[in-house]
Amino acid sequence: MLNMSNQKDIERMRNYYRTSDMINLIDFFPKISPIRDLTIVEDEKDFIENKEYLETLDNNRVDSLKGRPVILGIENTGRKEEFLPTLLRVKKKDPQGVLVLFNVINKPSERYERYAGISVGVDIGESVYIDAVGKGFDGREVSKSICTHERYYIPWFQLRSCCVDRFKQFQTYQINQEDYKKSRLDRVKFLESLGLDYKVFSQYIPETYEPIPDFIWLHVIRNIIKKLEKKEEILFNSGFSHFAISGHTEGKEFCPWQMFDKSRYELVKKK
Repeated sequence: MLNMSNQKDIERMRNYYRTSDMINLIDFFPKISPIRDLTIVEDEKDFIENKEYLETLDNNRVDSLKGRPVILGIENTGRKEEFLPTLLRVKKKDPQGVLVLFNVINKPSERYERYAGISVGVDIGESVYIDAVGKGFDGREVSKSICTHERYYIPWFQLRSCCVDRFKQFQTYQINQEDYKKSRLDRVKFLESLGLDYKVFSQYIPETYEPIPDFIWLHVIRNIIKKLEKKEEILFNSGFSHFAISGHTEGKEFCPWQMFDKSRYELVKKK
């Protein structure tokens, strides 16, 4: 087991794609990262030996070593009883794959209860571009390039003047209702594949598209966009000339989990 509270473990944890992304966000944007107690479980024996501690963790992600194919197609509802079965499924796909467990500071919502999933792409000194999906969706759609409901482009020289009252002027795309219905149908099928009850979750996904509320964009502007100029030099000197921050909302705040470093950012862009 590897845990971020152990300084010696952190460098080993950086060898994994998603875990490295989560550590990047904690390093550079600690105030918006909700992640706590970040832990890697390496195999079934590791899980059983540390079961008492692992039962204190509420969230999970699948991860793989950098340089190996990213593990795809393993989803779960997030319930604790699924952690070990998920780890076993990971091992069948990649013997070196792992399960990442952690807690979050806010009370986790169901994945269909969120206002938005958002990815903020950054080219230092050039521009910021945002892909987002609306209510009832989450970061899965934007991080895996499944669909986009809203898109924004902000030239670097306009970051300072960006505010919620002028934010819509940077919008370059909003999904039409016909395409939205198709994306909603795909979302419904995905949630049903997780064993979730249609009667429960369908009421959270609007039949017609509802734009993402201004209070969500206000949080993004204050906590990411307005910080970029101040962090420009340190980000660039740390090798983050191109990166993306992605995740979903919790309540009325954007709570991203990850910040793609350059190598993973390029990998994601190619998908």
